[in-house]
Amino acid sequence: MLQIGDVARQVGLSLRTVRFYEEAGLLTPVGRTQGGFRLYDEDALDRLLLIKRMKPLGFTLEEMRSLLGVRDELRLPDLAPDRRHELQERLRTWAVLAEGKLADLRARAGIAADFVAGLHDDAAREPDPPAGTADTTPGDGASAVTSDDVSQDDVSQDGETRAGPPTETTSDTI
Repeated sequence: MLQIGDVARQVGLSLRTVRFYEEAGLLTPVGRTQGGFRLYDEDALDRLLLIKRMKPLGFTLEEMRSLLGVRDELRLPDLAPDRRHELQERLRTWAVLAEGKLADLRARAGIAADFVAGLHDDAAREPDPPAGTADTTPGDGASAVTSDDVSQDDVSQDGETRAGPPTETTSDTI
């Protein structure tokens, strides 16, 4: 027999979560200590581990309750063969449902992985220069000048561009 803290620790759930599943009718203590603490057996551990595996697939509490009921009934030693066959068929249906939920989860995980990869790509990408600033060509340190960058003051009477003092540009970084 295990107390609730031991059960929670062994299955990796909080005390609050174990109590919640008990209140939801998914888990029943097999007894209490003289001090009133809940006691659980190995079956309770198995139930909680099953619930824990169902949770990421999005099973509702009602679905969990139903599946646990099927499994509990299958454990009955004097179960009629036709009823056992019916319950096993229901388990096969649960397996197909779980496979569908797993496929959906994998698809959503793929979308999430693509999103994360895109964020990494965006973070590694060099920022585009702000509009109106000169592009620099790597290697020679010279600036490429476009007609938008040249003001009337930079053009002489004969139409030639003259060199003027460098202007400061600032760029905001992320």
